[in-house]
Amino acid sequence: MVMTMRSTWLALVLLIGCGGEEAANTTEPQPEAEAAPVEAEPGPRVVDPTYELVATASGPYSSGEQGTFEIRLVPRGEHHVNVDFPFAIALAGPEPVRFAETSLDREDATELTEQRARFAIPFTPGAAGEHRVTATVDFAVCTPSTCLPEQRTLALVLPVQ
Repeated sequence: MVMTMRSTWLALVLLIGCGGEEAANTTEPQPEAEAAPVEAEPGPRVVDPTYELVATASGPYSSGEQGTFEIRLVPRGEHHVNVDFPFAIALAGPEPVRFAETSLDREDATELTEQRARFAIPFTPGAAGEHRVTATVDFAVCTPSTCLPEQRTLALVLPVQ
């Protein structure tokens, strides 16, 4: 009887201490926390409602001979390329690929107008194979009332014979 009264008293104290609510049942599944979005592997093309950013290779290339690939930005809809924005392109690749420069800016563009920005990227492959290179591009597209600075990474496979 003493044990029953103590159990009842303990249950009453717990209920009062919890504001009269029942204690949480720890055996019920808890809602899962939302996972952070997984970013897709970069590819040679980014399509957005405001622009299209593309890297293209014209290979196959030959080992030891200089080649080029292109990065092109084309605005969409009412957007235009912000030619005054400090464009930046950071290049990275495996050891067999040597870039003339690993960072480029707007002065390196082969074409830079409000309708398009184009960069020819020179490189020299040192070995045959398929070499994956990346380009992180900082740019901005604008409308008459807003400007949208962006940073996107493109990845491209360079086929070398």
